[in-house]
Amino acid sequence: MSLKPKARSRSRGAALLGLAWVAVAWLGAAQAQPSAPSDTTDAEPLLVRLVRQADFHASRGELPLAVAKYEEALRAGAGSAAVLNRLGELYVVTGAADRAVPIFRRSLGERPGQLPVYSRLGEAFLAMGQLDSAIHCVEQARELAPNAPSIHSSLGFLYMRHGDRSRARAALDTALQLAPRHAEAHRFLGVYYAEVDSVDSAIAHFATVVDLQPGDVEALNNIAFLKARQQQYAEALEYYRQAKQGVTDAQVLHAINMNMEAVRAIMDGKLRARFILVATEAEGRDLLRRLSAGEEFGRLAARFSIAPNAAEGGDLGFFGPGDMLPEVEAAVLQLEVGEVSDVIPISRGAMVLQRLN
Repeated sequence: MSLKPKARSRSRGAALLGLAWVAVAWLGAAQAQPSAPSDTTDAEPLLVRLVRQADFHASRGELPLAVAKYEEALRAGAGSAAVLNRLGELYVVTGAADRAVPIFRRSLGERPGQLPVYSRLGEAFLAMGQLDSAIHCVEQARELAPNAPSIHSSLGFLYMRHGDRSRARAALDTALQLAPRHAEAHRFLGVYYAEVDSVDSAIAHFATVVDLQPGDVEALNNIAFLKARQQQYAEALEYYRQAKQGVTDAQVLHAINMNMEAVRAIMDGKLRARFILVATEAEGRDLLRRLSAGEEFGRLAARFSIAPNAAEGGDLGFFGPGDMLPEVEAAVLQLEVGEVSDVIPISRGAMVLQRLN
């Protein structure tokens, strides 16, 4: 189980990254009800026509076509901040963050001081893995708007990503001082407290998010995960059930269903483990050395295991008494969650196990 579903929730890709804006919010608001495009309107200036066509495609979710029309408009001479921002947003949404950066910078050159654009530029840098640049952009936004809780909240999340928990906590506390009911600040404080193993405090902040935004899938999922961590399995299942009611993304729904299955298996007394099967004990010893050096168990299983489930990272799934070889069950029962066994000789070679629940 993970603290968040493995896919987007509420189409909030940007907010999940800690930036307080919705990448394509303008598609349904600023560009409300665009008319169908026309290529033959003589009285309409070319630039206006191209931008209107781009807006139309964007409103229909035809993002590649929208990008192409905005780019055509830029080549024809368009360069207003509004058009640049729309194109930059689409670049981020379509996975071309590197192309968004110069576009957003050009927009700031056209119209300095645009607070949302600093956040958008920060998201582009974050999508590119350039965390320091992302932080710098949002810090610039804070200079422009020191009393904006969303900016402090975004900075808090970015500082957490950077591993600077003291600055993260200070930024998030500032956000709540400015706006005690700021949902994103509570969300990120929930993540902060989960990371420092203060589970009750984490749950309290996620519960506040649900109070402010009823049906929030991400917050409900996180509460469910933390309840399961506290071994409050019945409550965990109820929060997962509530989270499912608001899910529209098939991947998120699948992730939540898998988490619920895991909780039910624990309640039924079932175990879960994964293993790496190799031909010799010497190979098993080499695996233990690799694991001790920090290599990830699932990747080693996919690379070295000769078992049929190697591609799944050696996952055995859930099993009860009598479902596995006696030596496998006995070894798993002796392990703590997350602990790796010694090399176990079996008739087909040797295995290394890791307990997962």
